[in-house]
This record gives sequence, C-alpha cells and structure tokens, in this order.
Amino acid sequence: MEIIPVIDVMGGKVVHAQGGERSDYQPLISTLTTRHEPIAVIKDLLAYASFSTIYIADLDAIISGERDDELYSELSQTYSHINFYLDAGVTDKLSWQGLTANANIHPVIGSETLIESSWLNDTEVQERSILSLDFKQGKFLGDQNLLSTPSLWPKQVIAMNLDCIGSQLGPDLNLLADLNSKSNRDIIAAGGVRTEQDLLILQRHGIKQVLVASALHDGQISKQVLQTISQ
Repeated sequence: MEIIPVIDVMGGKVVHAQGGERSDYQPLISTLTTRHEPIAVIKDLLAYASFSTIYIADLDAIISGERDDELYSELSQTYSHINFYLDAGVTDKLSWQGLTANANIHPVIGSETLIESSWLNDTEVQERSILSLDFKQGKFLGDQNLLSTPSLWPKQVIAMNLDCIGSQLGPDLNLLADLNSKSNRDIIAAGGVRTEQDLLILQRHGIKQVLVASALHDGQISKQVLQTISQ
C-alpha cells in the first residue's frame, strides 16, 4: 500500500483540513514541521519518509477559481522526482489542460467543481488524470450522471468523503465497497485514517493507495508503520 501525504493550501500556506468546512481551516500544526510554506512543508515531509507521491489541494482554486500556477511550476521543478496529484478546481477540459504542462503533475478532477463530464472519456484525460468522487453529509457532490457512468472514470478514482477528513471517524468502508462494486478502477481511499489499524483494514479491503494528513502530522503513523505498510 502506498501512503500519500495530503497538503492543503489556502492563502499560500498549508492548513489543517477538517470536516470539509474550509472557512474554518487553521494553519497546520504538525509534529513533522513547524513551517507553513508548501515547498518547505514538503521538504520536511520528505526528510521524514521517502514518499513518491504527494496530493496537493489548492483550496483557493477549488473555492474561487484562483489558481496558483507559479506554485505548481515551483513544486514540479523543485521536486521533479515526486508525482503530484493536484486538485486545483478543474471545471472543464480547458481548465484541465492548464494543469498538464508539467509531466509530474497529475490533475485531480473533482466532481465537486466539475461542470460537464462528457470529455472525461478522452484518452489523454483518462491516462493523465485522477477522478475524485466527492461526498458530503451522505450526498454526492456533482453530476449524478458521472457517479452512475463508470465508463467515464479514469483508472484511478479517489473516494472522497469530506465529512471524514481530519475526523476520528475512520475510513468510509461502505463508500469504498460501493465504488469498488461499480467498476474495476483502482480506488484511492481519502479521509478518516487514524492509526495503523485503519491502514491494515484498508489493505485487507484491497486498497492500494490512501491519502493521509492528520494521522501523519499528529504522529499516529510512525516511520516504522510507513515502512511496514509499504512493503
């Protein structure tokens, strides 16, 4: 299983995401870093463990469409050996194309911000992208046609339950099972991981990648756990 650290960026600083209530997000408090600039936080994360993939959520882009293209370019160049899954509020194919200039940046297409989905069956889109199927308070955020048409989904799909983010609820196993039953895509778990036990449960459910933030920063997932899980 691959553990993918999550970096939530708002106003140019890394924040602590919790429950999907973005207006309430506070600056990150972490046992791994005392810094808040994305480049510096990633440096400290990589000093802690040799992650090969990092998930970036540009919350300003998701909320208001204000993308930080300069940051994306700097991330790509500074950490050219890292694959970045970048959610920058893709709404349509044109906004998706604006994120494809750097080979190690893979656009995340979030159902929450996506306006129209027919273009997702484009071969290049399928190969370059990760689809995030977003849920909050038990409801799907986005076009129901997308949720019910797995043929539009690329190979990798994030099961994103915003209520579980930064919570102590544990992963949403029902959501993961439901999405797994609808397609043969690789489902990436997001939200709710608290401890090694949660990771082992996800592993038993066939999950190969999981997005993690709070459990890394509060020290619940140690270097030893990362090494064991990744084997």
